[in-house]
Amino acid sequence: MVARSVRLLAAVIPIAAAAGLAVWSLGFGLPYLFRPDEDVLVGRAVHLVLDRSLDPLFSIYPPLAFYLFAAAAALAGLVHPLGPATQVDPTTAYLAGRAVSALAFVVGVGFVWATGRASDGPAGGFVAASGLALAPLAVRQAHFATTDGVAMAFVAAATWAGARAASWRGFLLAGALAGLGAATRYPAGLVAIVPLVLALLGSERWRRLAAVVAGSALAFVAAVAIAGHPTDYLQGLAFLGGRAGQQYGTPIGLVYHPTVSLPYGLGFGTYALALVGVVLALVLRRPLDVALLAFLAASLATVGFSHEVFWRYVLPMLPALCLLAGGLTRLARDRRALWLGVAAAVLLMAPSAYASVMTDRLLGADDTRQQAAEWLLRNAPAGSELRIDSYWGQPFYDASELEDRPLHPLYVTGDAVADSFEPGRFTERFAVDRPGDPCFQVVESGPPWQAPPPPTARPPAAVFNPYAGAAAPSGRYDPLDSFYLPIWGFDGLQRPGPSIAISNGC
Repeated sequence: MVARSVRLLAAVIPIAAAAGLAVWSLGFGLPYLFRPDEDVLVGRAVHLVLDRSLDPLFSIYPPLAFYLFAAAAALAGLVHPLGPATQVDPTTAYLAGRAVSALAFVVGVGFVWATGRASDGPAGGFVAASGLALAPLAVRQAHFATTDGVAMAFVAAATWAGARAASWRGFLLAGALAGLGAATRYPAGLVAIVPLVLALLGSERWRRLAAVVAGSALAFVAAVAIAGHPTDYLQGLAFLGGRAGQQYGTPIGLVYHPTVSLPYGLGFGTYALALVGVVLALVLRRPLDVALLAFLAASLATVGFSHEVFWRYVLPMLPALCLLAGGLTRLARDRRALWLGVAAAVLLMAPSAYASVMTDRLLGADDTRQQAAEWLLRNAPAGSELRIDSYWGQPFYDASELEDRPLHPLYVTGDAVADSFEPGRFTERFAVDRPGDPCFQVVESGPPWQAPPPPTARPPAAVFNPYAGAAAPSGRYDPLDSFYLPIWGFDGLQRPGPSIAISNGC
C-alpha cells in the first residue's frame, strides 16, 4: 500500500507542479499583447475559424499548431465572440491559445514521467518529470501561444511511444507522433531518431524501421497537405535557412546552447544532473540511452551551426536531457541510497523552481507598457499623436499600421481578421506615428534589456521603470527572443517591460 502511494505521488507531484506553473499568470498583459509570435498564431487561428478556412496564411511554420490553436479558439468562441482584434477584445482568443501551450507542457511532463518510470522506475520517472516541470525555459514557453511547447509535447510523446514499442505497430505510432511533431515545428521531427535507433538495435529491424519511416512520413504529409500550397512551405524552409545563415553578434550555437541556453533553460542543478546522465548513458549504452544520445546530437547539430540562437530552439532537447538525469537513479544500490539520491536531485532543482516561480510572479505584474498605455489614456487627449520609435515598446497600434505601414511583410496576409492581430492594443483614440495634436513621444530601453530608458528631447512627463529604484539589471536574457523579462537573475525587478519615458511634445 505504501509503495503504491509513493508511486502515485511520484507521478502526481511533478505533473501538478507543471500545471500550477503553467496556469499561474497565463493571462499576463491582456488585453494588450507584448509577446511577438503570439499575434501570428492566434490571429491566423481566429481567421481559420471565422473564415472557415484550412489555409493558415503563414508558411514559415508547418500548419499543425495553427489547427490546434484554431480548435481551441472555436471552443472559446462558444463563450465569448471571436472577431478581428480591432473590433472584439482579443483576450479570450489569446487565452485559448495559451491554454493549448500550457496543456501541452503538462502533457509533455506526463509523457516524460511515463518514459522515465518504465525505464528507471518510479524514482527515475519522478526525477525526470520534475526536471522538466521546473525548467525555466519550458515554464516560460508554456505561457505563450506559440508552436514551441506543442512541438515539445510531441517530442515527449514520440519518445515514450518509441521506448515502449514492442511490435511494428508500436513503432508506427512512434513514427506518427514524430511526424506530427515535424508538422508543428520542423526540427521536432528529429525525434524520429529515437524509435529508429531502437528499431535498429532490436529484432525485426527492417520491418520496424519501415514502420517508423512510414508513420513519420504519412503523419507529416497528411497534416501539411490539409493546408495546401506545398511550394509555399518550401519557400518557408528557404526563408528559415536564410535566417540561420545571418550574423546576430552571438556565438555559434554549438558553443552558445551548451553553455548558455541549456544551463539557464533547465536550471544549473538539473543541467548538471543531465550532463552526468549523459556520461552514464555513454558508459552503459542501453538501447534507450543510445537513442536519446543520438537524438540530442542530431538536435544540437541542427541548431548548432547558426548564430541564430533563440533559446526556444533547444526546447525539444529538454525531455531527453531530463530522462538522462532521471537515469542516474540506477546508481543507487539500496532503498536508502535511492531516497538520498532523489532528495539530492530535488535540492539541485531548487534554483530552477525559484527561477520559474519568479518568472510567473513577474509575468503577472503590470507591464511597463501597460502602465504607459494607462497614463496616455488618462493624460493624452483624443486625436493625440503617439510617436513611438520602436516596435518593441509600443503600447498601441492603429489602422494605419495595418493598412499603410505594416510592421513586417511576414505579418501581411490581406485577410482582415489575421492582419488585425498585432503587438500592442488597437486604438482609434490616438494617431500612432502619424500627424496629430498634441504629440507625445514614447521611448524605451532595449531590447532585450530593461534599463535605463534613452534620453528624450524634452524632459519626460512620465517614466515607468521595471526596477525598484535605480537598480541595474543583472538578469540573463534571451538575446534574440526577449519579451523584456530575464529567465535568470531577478534582483530588484518588479515587473516585465522596458524602461519607458514619455515626453509631452515631439
